[in-house]
Amino acid sequence: MTEAKLLIAPDCPYCATMMNLLGDLLKEGRIARLLMINIVEQPDEAAKHNVRSVPWLKLGEMELTGAQTRTDLEHAIDMAVSNDGQQRFLFEQLKNGRLDEVAALIERDKSQLPDLVALLKGKEVPMTVRIGVSAILEGLQENPSVLNGILPELLELSAFPDETIRADACHFLSLTGGDKAVKRLQECTNDESSMVREVATESLEDILSD
Repeated sequence: MTEAKLLIAPDCPYCATMMNLLGDLLKEGRIARLLMINIVEQPDEAAKHNVRSVPWLKLGEMELTGAQTRTDLEHAIDMAVSNDGQQRFLFEQLKNGRLDEVAALIERDKSQLPDLVALLKGKEVPMTVRIGVSAILEGLQENPSVLNGILPELLELSAFPDETIRADACHFLSLTGGDKAVKRLQECTNDESSMVREVATESLEDILSD
């Protein structure tokens, strides 16, 4: 069972409804604990989570901004308690165009990067998800130590059956640099796919030119 943290403000038109819905879910045993914080009285909580609008809700590791329906909350709770819930949450957020929210979440919690990269392993990954993952990883280019932390996942993706994902992985490897990335990119220049070979070659040039 998951815990919930709700940030509210006195002038928020949707906060009272969220408080009531979450209170009902707490009484029904759908959530184990509910913490409600008025950010006017405790602005440090808003700063801690980089919250710019309320209501803002944290369920497990998931973060939701804005008014939510009862159905939305029940769906989020179901994801929060499932083994692959965080991946499903990130997928839905990116699919629905909430790139900024996911990027902010990853910026605060880098431990979610493996879940983010794992989104590319699905069948027929939506373009919005691919673009979102790429944008977030590119945004971390100035922090290679963080990207090196997901090097095993990127190396695995570079051998994925889908040539598009292999090509994406080659690009991501160029962001990490390092001997292992160079070695794998050299191998990918012999890939059966011309697209992968081209991206691998360009990625190698990017690394070696730095």
